[in-house]
Amino acid sequence: MLSFRTMTHQDLPELATIEQEAGPHPWNQKHYMNSIDSGDLCMVAEHQGRIVAQGVVMLVAGEASLLILTVSRSEQGKGYGAAMLNHLIDAAAELADTLFLEVRESNKKAFNLYLKSGFSEIGRRENYYPANKDHKAEDAIVMALDLSVREWPDSHPANRR
Repeated sequence: MLSFRTMTHQDLPELATIEQEAGPHPWNQKHYMNSIDSGDLCMVAEHQGRIVAQGVVMLVAGEASLLILTVSRSEQGKGYGAAMLNHLIDAAAELADTLFLEVRESNKKAFNLYLKSGFSEIGRRENYYPANKDHKAEDAIVMALDLSVREWPDSHPANRR
């Protein structure tokens, strides 16, 4: 069973390990610490007492931005990314009207997850992501989800806005 909770400073070493294993452009502990301390929406998903996914949403002036969503490499392909994303969408919908994100052009798995979750491509940022030593800089696909029109169950708090 997957459970969700607010990220804490005590999670930072485990989050950093997950980030290092998950991909070539990890967040470090300081990124997470800054987000926690800034009051961003910082969540983790746990399975059997272990963090399997994490996400951070920054909220500003009625808009939300998904800053990061990471699933532990050993736990990928089990639906935890979709569950974490849906949890973050639900939480953001209580506080914002639109959720934005940027995704690497090469990250087809994440791009498709966002499309399935209702996001639309709204633009591109050329050379947004820094180059690796072996590659050139990469474009970001900018995506958005209108939280005010998402179809929620009748009991969902977003329907009370």
